[in-house]
Amino acid sequence: MFLAGHAGLFVAYGLLLAPARGAAVGVVVLVLHGAFYAATDGVLMAAAAGSVPARLRSSGLALVQTGQAGARFACSLLFGAAWTAWGAHTALAAATAALAGCTVAVVAVRPGQVAR
Repeated sequence: MFLAGHAGLFVAYGLLLAPARGAAVGVVVLVLHGAFYAATDGVLMAAAAGSVPARLRSSGLALVQTGQAGARFACSLLFGAAWTAWGAHTALAAATAALAGCTVAVVAVRPGQVAR
């Protein structure tokens, strides 16, 4: 499910990079972005819950969420810097390539985990 959410984000990025424009594209991109959050945030918490001792579960999950929020904040700053330096299209293409690369790396490193 986690990778499926990222696949949806990848498709959304592709739609933004495509020459097609219009309200329908915007709606589809927003739906895919929402599906990305739905498929990743809850799944991450469920996966992390199993590796945290019961007595520390709330603190452990809070730490995971804090790390995720911090990473998203850092990425937003880097994306903004790339947008400023390279322009919107190149920055989004770089982010799409990075997402694809990370997805391939996860599948290569943890093939048994991906199938679940």
